[in-house]
Amino acid sequence: MPVSLIFFLFIGKSVQAQFPEPTPEHEVLKQDVGIWQASVKLWMGADGKTDPNADPTVSQGVETNRLLGPFWVISEFKGDFGGLPFEGHSISGYDTKTKKYVGSWVDSVSPAAMHMSGTFDKSTNTLTSSTKGIDLEGNEVQGKSVVKYVDKDHRLMTMYELKAGTTDQYVRSMEIVYLRQK
Repeated sequence: MPVSLIFFLFIGKSVQAQFPEPTPEHEVLKQDVGIWQASVKLWMGADGKTDPNADPTVSQGVETNRLLGPFWVISEFKGDFGGLPFEGHSISGYDTKTKKYVGSWVDSVSPAAMHMSGTFDKSTNTLTSSTKGIDLEGNEVQGKSVVKYVDKDHRLMTMYELKAGTTDQYVRSMEIVYLRQK
């Protein structure tokens, strides 16, 4: 038997024994796994900025979520945005060091990523995250994302943008109603 194979077998078992185990917090993420029909409402003014008083733009999409090992959810969203094809991807997980749910989102209409960090409230079955990204004009945008797990087949995500000039006033910018595809 080659020495390299013996070394690999010996070291492999040692390394495998040291792999971390998923925590109960990682179980929360498994609720997202599957294929979801998405009904999207976006509140945007003619200038392309969030406007809670505007009539919402409505669109449909499909989100497909899968696990990457026991720690991460990889998400692919496909739909339309104002009649144009739209695609987005995210990765989300639980950071055991910071004790926060974390994620990043990229899509086909923005050259910048959005990053999220938040907590899960078991009593309301809600994941609330602060968000930070760059808008289409290159300005930093902060906000929050609230995902309510209604039941195993329904969830609601509402995105809020921090109102300009404030540190704690948010305006709704987007809402996605998800229905698990059977």
